[in-house]
Amino acid sequence: MHSFALLLMTAALPASSDDIYRTVDPQGHVTYSDKPLTSASKKISVDVIAANPQEAARLAKEQALINADVTQQAKLAAQQASEQQKQASQDAAQRRKCEAARARYAMFAAGGRIYRVDEQGNRVFYSDEEIDAQRITSKAALASLCSQ
Repeated sequence: MHSFALLLMTAALPASSDDIYRTVDPQGHVTYSDKPLTSASKKISVDVIAANPQEAARLAKEQALINADVTQQAKLAAQQASEQQKQASQDAAQRRKCEAARARYAMFAAGGRIYRVDEQGNRVFYSDEEIDAQRITSKAALASLCSQ
């Protein structure tokens, strides 16, 4: 069935014949040209079939659709990669916050002589009540930041 359609398409298209010349040099290299290069050049007739403009337009449209699809897929892949990178960055930031909250809670849970540095660079020691308040606050922050 396909060969019949191909035969009909070929018969409908104007055909012409062009001559080319095949030359083999002493080293055995073959050269094709539109003029004889030596007296040993052999003339070859080649049938030339004109292009079908409708088929060319159809193929161009099909290729444009394929190119658009490839471009869309590349954009989606880039967007997904960007979103994954953003999510990984957010996850890393969340882990750092969790570790800081865990360390702060561990410091206040251990108790003892805990201090902070004031604006002048002096050590200011927490009272027992302040340590208890900081322990409660840091435990809540730990639960909030490290809940996953």
